Amino acid sequence: MALSPQDKEFYEQRLSMGSFGYVAGATVAVGTIGWPLLFFVQDWSHGLAGRWTWNVTFDWCAMGFLIGSTVSVFMYLFFKFLLEMGWLPARRE
Repeated sequence: MALSPQDKEFYEQRLSMGSFGYVAGATVAVGTIGWPLLFFVQDWSHGLAGRWTWNVTFDWCAMGFLIGSTVSVFMYLFFKFLLEMGWLPARRE
């Protein structure tokens, strides 16, 4: 079923560049902080935390930043595609 004009306007407002900034910021922050933290905890649990230097930490943070930014752009474009195709669910008020 096609989206009503009110639903389409609602989703266009939700998929604005301002909301993309929030999603991109959160995803990049999780990638930059969470990605190296998970790998450090994994190495620490196996007794390999001594091999972590500032260079290793910086490299993992850079990779997490790149993965976070890629995921945020992919999510944004995917939901824009769903909106253009009219495949998002109709809202119920």
